[in-house]
Amino acid sequence: MKDLSLLVSNLKQKAEKLAEKHQLLKEENKNLSIKMEEAKKELEDKSQQILELNEKIKLLRLAKNVDGESTKEVKLKINEMVREIDKCIAQINR
Repeated sequence: MKDLSLLVSNLKQKAEKLAEKHQLLKEENKNLSIKMEEAKKELEDKSQQILELNEKIKLLRLAKNVDGESTKEVKLKINEMVREIDKCIAQINR
């Protein structure tokens, strides 16, 4: 009889430890999920920055190349680039 109560007691202790470990793992999972969402947001922000910087590079190259071109041609190229930027922004917002 003592063996049975000892087994039950041990089983109860193991169940309590398992429940505690389960709770800790749930908390850790929650924290990791939060970190993952933060990392995703940061990645999106960095991707947006890269797009913006690439557009600035294009504009700088365009400005460098249009020294000899007419104002009308430059405006057309700038408008084309603005439309491309708008398309990129629309794709990102999807």
